[in-house]
Amino acid sequence: MEAKEATEATVGSLNIAQLMQVPEPNHDMRWLVNALHAAIKLELATLPPYLFAFWSIKDNSTYVAQGIREVALQEMLHMATACNLLVAIGGSPMVNTPSQVPIYPGPLPDGVRPGLIVQLAGFSQAQTKVFMDIELPEHGPIALLVAAETYSTIGAFYTAVQTAFERLRPPLSAARQFADYLGLKKVLTLADVQAAIQLIKRQGEGSTSSPYEQPDELAHYYRFGEMYNRKRLIFDPGTRRWRYAGADVPMPAVWPVDPIPAGGYRRQDVPPAVWTLLAACDTAFTTMLNQIAGAWQTGNADLLNAAIGSMFGLADPAKQLMQIRKPSGPGNYGPCFRFVPAA
Repeated sequence: MEAKEATEATVGSLNIAQLMQVPEPNHDMRWLVNALHAAIKLELATLPPYLFAFWSIKDNSTYVAQGIREVALQEMLHMATACNLLVAIGGSPMVNTPSQVPIYPGPLPDGVRPGLIVQLAGFSQAQTKVFMDIELPEHGPIALLVAAETYSTIGAFYTAVQTAFERLRPPLSAARQFADYLGLKKVLTLADVQAAIQLIKRQGEGSTSSPYEQPDELAHYYRFGEMYNRKRLIFDPGTRRWRYAGADVPMPAVWPVDPIPAGGYRRQDVPPAVWTLLAACDTAFTTMLNQIAGAWQTGNADLLNAAIGSMFGLADPAKQLMQIRKPSGPGNYGPCFRFVPAA
């Protein structure tokens, strides 16, 4: 089956929980196309909670805020890389369809880390524990893989995707791929595919021997671990183990943002000025997703540039919302990251 036919026939018909039940010898092009759509959906699902936590911090120059910002930028790179991988085999990302857009509070898409519920909430120690659970390493020098189902970690899922590429060796097209955004590279050879997937895994979970994805830059799991443990991660030469026992990691001042309720805030339940900001956030988020889909469907770099602008355009109304106290009950408002389909 050609990749384009596989895309049209199967997108959304299998989720990761179902894909993981398919024996490896049966990981054909249909499986690979579905897996890459799932990877894009998975990477997209991490962005709203990370951005939400980042914007809730009053001083974005703090160690914690800068760490979350860097992780969010790398997650954008991961999603873009998955888009390149998909179009390289003839597919088209469809991030602007309701079935592909994450809903909060809710689980990670398609059965990755079963039982984990992710919500949109301000930065807190509890939220960093959720972020650690999202980024749980497949293997690593500190984290031990919990007893769970196959592909319980994002890294294990990407390992299966890489193995499928290595076995199928599909032709790779440069058409509609992009490069030079956040370090994004085109995938033109199997070696490029392997390097791209290994980068995603390394940035998320480090290596089997080190928590660093590159010198002086901790992988996501360990960055969040420092925030959760409130201590820098150091190597203890006496025990030859990594420990959260270094310098203190001060907790930043945050706006007291309430977790977003299921379905988000409704127009009739909020003041008009608040609804204006909520609608602005939803519009910017929707526009961004439409631009991302259009960019990789057409190869139009202008649309990708516009999508980046839309993403940064979310920050201003989101931060304004986080400073508005709700009229009843404790806590402030926050953006809902809702996708608004065209009428």
